Amino acid sequence: MQKIIPMALIAALLPVTAMAEGSVRGAELGFAWSGLVEGQQKHKNNLALEGAVDYGFTPGFSAQLDVAQHHFTNSNDEGTTFTLHGIGHVNDGFAVGGFLGHEWIGGNHMEHYGLEATHDFGQVTIEGAASLLKNDGDDATILGLDGSYAMNDALSVGARVQNVNAYSRASADTTALDATIGYAMPSGVQIDGSLGVVDGNQSDREMTIGLGVKMQMGGNGVTFGKRGLAQAIIGN
Repeated sequence: MQKIIPMALIAALLPVTAMAEGSVRGAELGFAWSGLVEGQQKHKNNLALEGAVDYGFTPGFSAQLDVAQHHFTNSNDEGTTFTLHGIGHVNDGFAVGGFLGHEWIGGNHMEHYGLEATHDFGQVTIEGAASLLKNDGDDATILGLDGSYAMNDALSVGARVQNVNAYSRASADTTALDATIGYAMPSGVQIDGSLGVVDGNQSDREMTIGLGVKMQMGGNGVTFGKRGLAQAIIGN
């Protein structure tokens, strides 16, 4: 059942977009993979099927729903994530939001919530988010910053940094830094790639690589990126 529910919601994004034409700001459906590429942990991979829809109630306010199903190959664990964003669109290039969500990873239930913002400065787009993760007293914070530069209508390059700090596990602290590239096709399909490093104070520094393919509907898709712990594992 854990797998069936998010798959059904993701599959419903296309007809919902068609039925609510003029109200849906954007939607996307895609697949993402990320993993470690060296060392003893190079067999670790995060496979994800993800979808999102951004519904505009007024020109200045929308709600975004994200759903994702993850599979972690090193442990054969599954992860399911739901996140709901409330978004205020200050102008065409600036949006702020708050989000809350629930996820199941390897049988553990946890909640995440926080604040986010994105700003488009012409060719440069910056997005940042601060999250608090609650798991029966085993709390953590997730801080992320993502920037991209549009070289032309199709190609963009950028960088992102993300820090996960678990207080109750001897201040376990993991930071991932990635260089990113994206190529958008006229059909709405976008291909994304990343190359970076992940460094934790309880593990060795490792190189990471990522690849994603998604179909965007409604211009540039949805307003914000994915939230939660599952998307932060292996820099995904």
